[in-house]
Amino acid sequence: GLEKAPTGEYLPDRLTTEAERFLETNREKPFFLYFPHYSVHIPMKARPDLIAKYRALPRPAQGQNNPVYAAMIESMDESIGRLVSKVEELGLGDETIIIFTADNGGLSVREGPDTPPTDNSPLRAGKGYLYEGGIRVPLIITWPKRIKAGSLNRTPVTSMDLFATLVELGGLRNRTGLDGVSLRPLLTGQGRP
Repeated sequence: GLEKAPTGEYLPDRLTTEAERFLETNREKPFFLYFPHYSVHIPMKARPDLIAKYRALPRPAQGQNNPVYAAMIESMDESIGRLVSKVEELGLGDETIIIFTADNGGLSVREGPDTPPTDNSPLRAGKGYLYEGGIRVPLIITWPKRIKAGSLNRTPVTSMDLFATLVELGGLRNRTGLDGVSLRPLLTGQGRP
């Protein structure tokens, strides 16, 4: 169960601690951990030490220049690093599939204090829009010994494909009726879906 969080604890740090605990508890059996991070969404909240770090740096007039958002991104990066390290520490690195993605482009309009946090240039618009800035997102997948490290594939895919992919990679053969297609051929370099 969840422990009582210390006063002043940053929520994404607590969630990472709980995710690490989940990995430790489930390391002896197949598991699925879905971890949607708070650190890239409003409300704009970050650790004061990291906000101060980014406020002290020169800020360009345009582009990525929001110190609160930069602090949030650093916290997310630290969190992901902790989880990847935990997977390795538990000896699960070779068999664990890790997917990093987002559900939309960066928020490029005003929606409260310290917003807009992102500039999606040269892409048009951002979150909530069907222009490229709203729908193009990162997708990084690691699966040691099966996906060539450092490989790059520019084939357009959609988030619906992730479920179909994980179902196949998890060994389930009957995928009738699933939206999306398995990306396994792209991941293993054996063709296109």
